[in-house]
Amino acid sequence: MDIIKYSRYTNTTKFIMPLLFNNIKYHELFQNFFINAYIGDVAKKENDDNIHLVFADYPSLSLQLQLTDPISEYKYNDAYVLVYPLEEEWLDDYNKLIKGEYSQISEKAKKRIIYFWDVDNTSVLWCVLYKEGNSIHLFLQDILGLKKPSKFSKYKEWWVDYKIHEEIIGLE
Repeated sequence: MDIIKYSRYTNTTKFIMPLLFNNIKYHELFQNFFINAYIGDVAKKENDDNIHLVFADYPSLSLQLQLTDPISEYKYNDAYVLVYPLEEEWLDDYNKLIKGEYSQISEKAKKRIIYFWDVDNTSVLWCVLYKEGNSIHLFLQDILGLKKPSKFSKYKEWWVDYKIHEEIIGLE
């Protein structure tokens, strides 16, 4: 699933959430009524900088068995929020991602994201992480109607800045 093409999902969902999972692919979450992921909640500041997974219904027991225990869980409107910490090995990548430095994350993090979303080097997501390929040009032609997008710079990231106000529950 080339998640990057879907604007309803946060950048936390697209880039950071996959770091939580070792052998899980996206469809296991989406089959459990997954809505979105965030890095914080205005009303629950004690959980800032942890990953907040929002579900329309409480996740199935089979999914729960594949996850570590959440450090917090609560209802938000009609949804369920489960909060998970990132393992220490991903903290440097996390800091780069929230600064919008998508191509600067570790190779291990890139591979984890690619595995989770089940994509390859023909996806827009792969182009963003590696700043290579032409799938992003084709995506821009389709979405923005650009006839011939200009060549992307090797010095600038190939995706939008990480907008913190879109990544926190209660601010979006």
